Amino acid sequence: MTGPETNADLRSDLAQVVVEWDQANGVDLLIGQEVLPPFETEIAESGYPVLRRAAMRKLPADGGRRAPGAGFNRGEFAWGRDSFDCIERAHEMPCDRKQAAKYRRWIDYEAENAMIARLIVLFLYEKAVADTVMNATTFTAHNVGTAWSTTASSTPLADIDTAANTIEDVLGIPRELLTLVLPRSGWQNLRNSTSVLDTLKNWDSGIQRREAIKRKVVAQYLDIADIKIGRATYDSAPKAIAESLSQIWPTQYGMLARLGSAGLPLKTICLGRTIRWTDGMPSFITLESYGEDSRDSEIVRGRQFCDEVIISTDAGYLLDLTKAS
Repeated sequence: MTGPETNADLRSDLAQVVVEWDQANGVDLLIGQEVLPPFETEIAESGYPVLRRAAMRKLPADGGRRAPGAGFNRGEFAWGRDSFDCIERAHEMPCDRKQAAKYRRWIDYEAENAMIARLIVLFLYEKAVADTVMNATTFTAHNVGTAWSTTASSTPLADIDTAANTIEDVLGIPRELLTLVLPRSGWQNLRNSTSVLDTLKNWDSGIQRREAIKRKVVAQYLDIADIKIGRATYDSAPKAIAESLSQIWPTQYGMLARLGSAGLPLKTICLGRTIRWTDGMPSFITLESYGEDSRDSEIVRGRQFCDEVIISTDAGYLLDLTKAS
């Protein structure tokens, strides 16, 4: 074999395996690509222009009036510049040919191992997004009025009012375009808040119905576009140590933000993007395989080249859900 086969050639029926695996192994709980939507590029490392807000709110002292024969008011606006550098994430799974033959009657050994490799890279990516977004070094963490875990007296609407007003004042983005990103515990504390429930129970709102409806109803109550909930867990214990499950999205923080979307130019003001280098990488997670005859195995690999970048810190408001102001 001259080189690894890409996922297009790995298995013709792998697409259905992906769907089944996603449903059975928690991939539907991942929100990384929604929070930092992919921007595909054939360039692995580059600078790019960004819009700076510094000159967007400065009004001429004379009200923009022009005297006869005089020149027009002028302003100066400089583009900013940021950069990205895509790094590789990858994970391999060996498939012993004799084991594959031994269990062929019950499982597709190569396909199952390919899905494990893909899943691990997806979880690595999700954690990278969570670490980038819920970051008190990049963003200023703002305490809520009352810790959201104190559901009897927490005031989520007032906390979101403060966050939304800040983004609206700075960027001119109305709150109905903003999305609240929460860890699972943050969402549960929000939906169980007495102040939220006391209002919504009088709406005939459907707050007692299934989760998807509850999320839409609470978003409507907060007057925002949507709520994204990071639910995935990973085993944080070292190899060969007893399992220790941890939340990928830190339970301390929530983020109200203007999220981007796939297809928008990179310069568009939003929270951030996932820059994905596409050279030889046809999919978000590309699956490859190659033979390793010295071990009588087929090796399957999941890999990606990405950089998770914050486009505008003004487009996100970090909430510390655990501390009272």
